[in-house]
Amino acid sequence: MARSMENFIVDLVSFLNLLGLIFTGYVMKYVLPPGSGGQGRLFHGGAGRGGNVKELWSMTRHEWGSIHFYLAVVFVFLIVVHIILHWKWVKCYIESLFRARRPK
Repeated sequence: MARSMENFIVDLVSFLNLLGLIFTGYVMKYVLPPGSGGQGRLFHGGAGRGGNVKELWSMTRHEWGSIHFYLAVVFVFLIVVHIILHWKWVKCYIESLFRARRPK
């Protein structure tokens, strides 16, 4: 597989993973906020605005938090892979910083 295709796949999966992190974070912050006893602020599951929303898609806030955590672990792994794939660039950039600071 070509290096550019590997980069594209890692970047695409990272982006989709980041969207999942944003979505699960939104659900935990606004749909199933902590300490609310499940009192969501949005209309979900037929409960109505401010109704008693204890679950979203048959998952509690704790289960959404688990998904959010695992997505975060996968995202960190993908970022490490991204850095490995671009290691040559990182190394050259750092070397150029030191060359620019060195007095002549």
